[in-house]
Amino acid sequence: MNHRINKGRTAASLVVLMLLASYSFSKDKAKDNAVNLRGAVMDSQCAFNVHSDSNSHEWMTKRGVQGATDEKSCTQHCVKDMGGSFVLVVKKEVYKLDDQVKAEQFAGKKVKISGTLDSDTHMLHIVNMEEDK
Repeated sequence: MNHRINKGRTAASLVVLMLLASYSFSKDKAKDNAVNLRGAVMDSQCAFNVHSDSNSHEWMTKRGVQGATDEKSCTQHCVKDMGGSFVLVVKKEVYKLDDQVKAEQFAGKKVKISGTLDSDTHMLHIVNMEEDK
């Protein structure tokens, strides 16, 4: 009789373990959502108001900061010289970009991006990026 109880417990334990594993897997998959977004490639410094209060390059360009004369040059200056990273700004939302090399090609430009979004980290995994004309 004890032998049957142990087999039953083992089977029940395996079922519970499989359910937990499938729940965990589906939960991880749910956090990566396919998205298509339109916005501007900016630097994290300006986007997160590190030295500005307007989520823009306006503060840098109006004050004549050397190397920051327009959106493109300000974005490149803040990434290369001030420790920022390239991000996508969509209205008031800021998304981290996983491919910094690709993002650099679009510095200061409006773009269309398709990819997957990790909702936990707000990281956008770029599948395709093109200028939004």
